Amino acid sequence: MKISIEPAPPRTEAIPWDNLPFGRIFSRHMAVAEYSGGTWHSLRVQPLQPLALHPGTSALHYGQALFEGFKAYQRPDGRAFVFRLKDHWQRLNSSARRLVMPEVPYELFTGLLRALLAMERDLLPPQLVQGLYVRPVYFATDPWLGVRTSESYLLLIYLAPVGAYYSGSIAAYVEKEMVRAAPGGTGSIKMAGNYAAALLSGQKAQGVGCQVSLWLDAHYHEWIEEFSTMNIFFVTKGPRLLTPSLQRGTILPGITRATILALAPRLGLPAEEREISIHEVTEGIANGTIREIFGTGTAATITSISQLYYEGKWWHLPPESPIASQLLTEYRKALKGEREIPEEWIWWIET
Repeated sequence: MKISIEPAPPRTEAIPWDNLPFGRIFSRHMAVAEYSGGTWHSLRVQPLQPLALHPGTSALHYGQALFEGFKAYQRPDGRAFVFRLKDHWQRLNSSARRLVMPEVPYELFTGLLRALLAMERDLLPPQLVQGLYVRPVYFATDPWLGVRTSESYLLLIYLAPVGAYYSGSIAAYVEKEMVRAAPGGTGSIKMAGNYAAALLSGQKAQGVGCQVSLWLDAHYHEWIEEFSTMNIFFVTKGPRLLTPSLQRGTILPGITRATILALAPRLGLPAEEREISIHEVTEGIANGTIREIFGTGTAATITSISQLYYEGKWWHLPPESPIASQLLTEYRKALKGEREIPEEWIWWIET
């Protein structure tokens, strides 16, 4: 597999490691692969630059567009790695299959990523509380005004060193009118349109002082699904972890969610996946059986929820989130190599 390399000019500005924003600083390079005629070709790493697209580009009209997000880290000893790369690659291809897009071969994906990371080694943050966010974007490129599967596609991968997505605990607005996903739809994939559909609810949330929306099911508006940017967990008395089941196919199968479910038993935390009613949640907050709520995601990692806004009323959680803090500590120890984890979770970056 041949990957051509076109170096970008050196970075001139210093990276503010002590005050690192999320999604504002980008790599100098991007990896690119094209698909047409039934094959992948033109693999390259080139300077990050605007794209030249035909006005009739299929993805702009009919939504054949998806993305992924995962992180690379650097341990204190200087060794660098990507966390759970294969799981993210598999989820990217799950999204591609749902949108009738060609699957991305593992060798192509990892080859492009390794070449890109080799050009951007200086972007790896010096601390594990920060990460190098990897953003693959994959979309249809046929210039065609007609609803059909595209015959050509573009895969891009670029990087962004990032700090915390949220600063401290946040408040969540329980959305009762709009819906994010319905059974049989695209709620379980990282389709670009899923996130556009959440923006109006996000404005409503901000209007009442919340930072994120919490989605309910499409039919009854009763069953908890996920936040607009994260999966959701509840800590009940015991303590025990509780999170919505993925069986309806309306929730994104988060990789961080899966990681927390794997780490929790090591801390003596039983975890259960099942249907959870919003009424069970409000009653649990009121009577003290629900002690914490937190969200999980690649960007957010583990973020505590301080309160819910539901049907004009605030539902306040206890000010401390000891279980979420304990899980975050365990997560970071796994990243540091201080906890035994499955070997396939770590994809080493050659230096």
